[in-house]
Amino acid sequence: MSQENVVREQEGLRRFLRKKESWRKYFMKAALVLVVILLAGTAFASRYSIVGDPQEVRCIPGYTVYLLDRKNTTPVRGELYAFKSKDLSPIYGKGTEMLKYLRAIPGDVVEVRENNQVFINGKPSVMGLGLAEEKLGQPANNFYGKTTLGENQYWFLGTSPESFDSRYWGAVTGESIVGRAYPLF
Repeated sequence: MSQENVVREQEGLRRFLRKKESWRKYFMKAALVLVVILLAGTAFASRYSIVGDPQEVRCIPGYTVYLLDRKNTTPVRGELYAFKSKDLSPIYGKGTEMLKYLRAIPGDVVEVRENNQVFINGKPSVMGLGLAEEKLGQPANNFYGKTTLGENQYWFLGTSPESFDSRYWGAVTGESIVGRAYPLF
């Protein structure tokens, strides 16, 4: 590189370094970026929230943290939803948000049989009624029966035999659905 080119580069670097922005202009740009970040965060938080599963025995093994979309309350069979519970004393109070899979929708036939297995439209689903005597002090046969879900009735189940779900307290209404949940970790 020639001496002339080196001098030109050094002069260009000096001019670049001298062209500093004023603090006022810098703070205006920073404030604009901050406002955009806050607006985006507010828009996200108005629809989504991060929720945890506080239960000791996970009804959906492998996950404890979920992204909850509070604007998506349209029930779709097989998807995971959060909903507000009925009064589930002594285990949970009224309005406790629960996470379960939607397994049956209006018009479906749900049957809890003597072998403690749940059938939906004649097909086996989950097994277990272990919480009947252990937590509720009732024999499992108190929960046996067959029903056809009416309009606006939804049947939610966990994936574990120890899940406290519709096997014990029946259908949930559409108004109780808080939003669709997505497992994170």
